[in-house]
Amino acid sequence: MSDESKGIDPYETVLIDLYAKRDQILQAIAAIEAIRGGALGGSIGGAAASGSAGSIKPSNGSLDHPGALLGMSIVDAAKALLASKRTPLKNPDFAAMFKAGGLHMNSKEPANTIGSVLTRRMSEVGDVVRVGRGTWGLKEWYPNRSFKAKDDEKKDEKRPQEGSLPPCPVDLPK
Repeated sequence: MSDESKGIDPYETVLIDLYAKRDQILQAIAAIEAIRGGALGGSIGGAAASGSAGSIKPSNGSLDHPGALLGMSIVDAAKALLASKRTPLKNPDFAAMFKAGGLHMNSKEPANTIGSVLTRRMSEVGDVVRVGRGTWGLKEWYPNRSFKAKDDEKKDEKRPQEGSLPPCPVDLPK
């Protein structure tokens, strides 16, 4: 054997290739988790924790690293954070986490903007709900709770029932 062939370890080449493929798989897993909203079971926690993939978010669904929220809308980022943290969050908390995650807002008062956007989402779609003043959660966390706005309840009370005629605004002669 020549001196050149003794110096090259064939296993090292294979290991380098396998590490690269593992890192690609972990990146694909992180991308799919982000699309799902950050919720992840513990099935691959050991693989992610034991590897050298420091740029991949941890298996607990954390979105705290820089760039985790890049390209997301306010609603998508809020839903991802709520799913990741699994606890209701306040507007200022969202604003701080958005900034840390790379979602920068040009608003003077980001917390107010976030509150407005989430209020609209609650009334139009209902998947994000207000659980307290400036505090938000996911509707799926509260399966038996109604989150109708007080104004909507009053409108429903004033609205005539199906099949009934509204009162006539003008008195007709008999």
